[in-house]
Amino acid sequence: MAPNRFANFIKNSVSVLICLFGIPLIVRWICQDKVAILLYHDVSPNVFTKHLSYLSRHYKIITLDTLVSGIHDNDFSEVPPKSVVITIDDGHVGNIALLPIIKQYRIRPTIYVCTQIINTHRYFWFRIPKQTKRKKERLKRLPNVERLAYLKESTDFEPENEYQDRQSLNIEEMREMMDCVDFEPHTQFHPILPNCNDIECKQEILGSKMDLEELLGKECLHFSYPNGDYSEREIEIVKSGGFRSARTSDIGWNTCGTSAYHLKTIPMSDDAGLMRLRAELTTIPQRIGRWVNSILWKITN
Repeated sequence: MAPNRFANFIKNSVSVLICLFGIPLIVRWICQDKVAILLYHDVSPNVFTKHLSYLSRHYKIITLDTLVSGIHDNDFSEVPPKSVVITIDDGHVGNIALLPIIKQYRIRPTIYVCTQIINTHRYFWFRIPKQTKRKKERLKRLPNVERLAYLKESTDFEPENEYQDRQSLNIEEMREMMDCVDFEPHTQFHPILPNCNDIECKQEILGSKMDLEELLGKECLHFSYPNGDYSEREIEIVKSGGFRSARTSDIGWNTCGTSAYHLKTIPMSDDAGLMRLRAELTTIPQRIGRWVNSILWKITN
């Protein structure tokens, strides 16, 4: 069995067990006064429709602004029980196909975009063709200058290279979506911020805010750390830059006491069927997956 097929088999098997034991119902009841921020990337319209159909029946889908205001005010009176926020990272070109579904379910998701990749024919560095998952994980751990040097040498990739096809949303698509979607910054080129020097880090965070505000003609108040990686330095830059929140990829739920600059999330598989969706809403598969990946990384490196 191919590695990807085997991994999917394991994930689906774990999901079946979680659902058979009724864990999704238990977790939903225990966490009903907490807010889940769901994280997607390049989910297909078919999968997104199935997910929203389920979520709209069992949860209240609220905006990121509603959650962040509740945290800043230390008051969740405007946050309904069993609330979830929908977020989507990077600004992939496929996101435009989600607009009819977003309108159908009358939700307002937040899409965090890389501001020097949107509206161009530049590539996301992690979507360069023929990169293995293992190779990308290695690159995430390199200092930023070393990562860029390796990509230049091995693939002739540079962040500002333009290609024939397009991986990200353009401005026409974003303007079409703005009545139903909040666009917020996700850095300029999606580096791993703790691996950047001080100048690079400030430019990626504050520069992305300026880029997007100029492009859309609106104030941007929320930020998302690429790959969920951050340190106290990144938090201080985000705060000083006038952002009201920053979302991590730390797994968990959010309460009144959650720091607005350490928002927790529930990463969702872009290809998850309903059984896996229900299981992933408990966060168990994601926690197991990270634990297994951590063990494998230590064994193989």
